[in-house]
Amino acid sequence: MRRHVWEFCLAVFVAALAGSLQAAASPRMVSLVFNSQTQNPQQIGADEFRQKLLALTGKRLIVDERGGNAFGSEAAVLAAARTGAVDVAVVSGGIASAVVPELGVFDIPFLFRDTAHAKAVAQGPVAAAIGAKFADKGLVLLALGKQGFRNLTNSKRPVRTVDDVKGLKIRVIPNPVYQMTFKALGADVMPMDFPLVYAALKDGRLDGQENPVATIAANRFEEVQKYLTLTGHFFAPIAFVANREVFEHLDASDREALVAAAKAAAEVTWQAQLDSQKLDDLRKGGMEVIESFDRKTFVDAVKPLDPEFEKRFGKELLAAIRSTP
Repeated sequence: MRRHVWEFCLAVFVAALAGSLQAAASPRMVSLVFNSQTQNPQQIGADEFRQKLLALTGKRLIVDERGGNAFGSEAAVLAAARTGAVDVAVVSGGIASAVVPELGVFDIPFLFRDTAHAKAVAQGPVAAAIGAKFADKGLVLLALGKQGFRNLTNSKRPVRTVDDVKGLKIRVIPNPVYQMTFKALGADVMPMDFPLVYAALKDGRLDGQENPVATIAANRFEEVQKYLTLTGHFFAPIAFVANREVFEHLDASDREALVAAAKAAAEVTWQAQLDSQKLDDLRKGGMEVIESFDRKTFVDAVKPLDPEFEKRFGKELLAAIRSTP
């Protein structure tokens, strides 16, 4: 009798162990969503994330990557990540900063000297401190990459000084820093989700918009815009973010793999050199590219916003960014 009981208990234990091992071996699907056209830094970063995570985890974590307008606007993608409908999202920093205001320090016009300066800040203590603010929003900041410096296009006239901006109907990201900046430059500011922009440029509801060169080229804005001025007024980071609950329910090794994959993906975007070829494509499409402009008139126009930026982000933080080598 005891032998039968022992054999029964052993069978139950073995069955339970086998079930546990099978569950542990089952792959975990990770949804990854971004909103951009192909050969855009978001897509390049998302592809690298998927490949790196596969290399790190084998088939334990499998990425279901979706791009374009599958989830609607970038704001919708970020909202889906917050609710858990999406596990990982790749979004523009200007979109993420509407939810995590502290990230908006990257939106301050003419704050960064060049890409190397922006990268040093994005991978340093400033970014780490900002990353901690994502938790209250249901998110985890995995890494910051490079979308690129943003530039101004329009269909009305070449922009060479700030006076040329006055009165232009310019689309901006629905983001307070973007809006106050272009109001200071004299534009008629029109916040709008990105999927609506091309049609609004085509039918004249908008005169212009601002974006990195890669985004301008990927969306064929040369078809509806005549002039591109390389103002580089904002630096646009890319935020690789995960749903906090999903992230915290992964075991430690998988959390480390997710962060490592995001950092590798971000690095690919920092290294990407897309602008030169994209500018050639835009010129061939009929766009006039203005490389030289009176930067001082732009900087002077937004100078009165400094007290507001200091109030929002703190003098010490801005000083730390400016002094970053």
